[in-house]
Amino acid sequence: MWSCVSLPSAPETMHRIQKVRTLLNLTLIDARICPGLRQPLVLIVIRATPDQQSKREAIRATWANPCTYDSNIVRYLFLTGKQSGPQSTYVDEVLQQEFDCYGDIVQYDSPDGYRLLPQKQFIALSLVHHLCSNFPFVFMTDEDFLINIPKLTEYLLQVPPNGRKSFVGGHLYKDVPPVRDIRNKYYVQYDVYPNKTYPPFIAGGASLMNTSLIPSVLAEIRKSKIHIHLEDVRMGIVLWNLGIETRDIKGICILPVKCRRVPLNELIAKHGYSNEKSLYRDWKKLNWFSNCHAHS
Repeated sequence: MWSCVSLPSAPETMHRIQKVRTLLNLTLIDARICPGLRQPLVLIVIRATPDQQSKREAIRATWANPCTYDSNIVRYLFLTGKQSGPQSTYVDEVLQQEFDCYGDIVQYDSPDGYRLLPQKQFIALSLVHHLCSNFPFVFMTDEDFLINIPKLTEYLLQVPPNGRKSFVGGHLYKDVPPVRDIRNKYYVQYDVYPNKTYPPFIAGGASLMNTSLIPSVLAEIRKSKIHIHLEDVRMGIVLWNLGIETRDIKGICILPVKCRRVPLNELIAKHGYSNEKSLYRDWKKLNWFSNCHAHS
């Protein structure tokens, strides 16, 4: 996001950062994360895995490279927790080195993992609420996506002003029944969620939200009695309780079979990049790599 040169920050900004660092138990955060933009539009929060440095480097070299978008309206960050196990100290050292160079990592001091995504989601929303509410939109995504930022900004700039305040969108799931097979990672016990279907919900890997909704969402999460590890389902329940309608965005593609049917340059987000090679390959297909020095 930035060069490997440290720049001073205003005292009031440092004070706010320190308050949020304490509140959210953060170990890494750059004071330049959100202030200073002339016309902020969307903050992209990439839910990163602590030990996946190669994926972060690939994202920086491809779709998050600011040569393809206006960095006065778009900013991105990687959000990650702590690596568990014997590699924890080493991974923290690598993250610190990346942070010192790029300043694009926010790390919180608790374990990371699939079943802990609700915590990561809550921290992401809290971070945006306290430090980045100057952005009208937050876009949360995962490290196995390719995001076409010019398409994303084009889409957001076409959202009418009267439709912005209640805007939540992405790949919409409707009438999805809870999985009751204990061997499945989406398994949810009957006593956790007894209903036959979930409320409509947006796939967590690529979701858009207007930041003005975040205070209400956080308050509803805090008082919710449903403790479910599926963070996108939980968000659907929260939004349903708040009476907020979710929108299906056609340019966000989650399912690989459907993704192959749509031209890459027409998509806002595409899922399924389990390795860096495939990300570089499709990035080159967009024909932006010559200006951005993306490497394979």
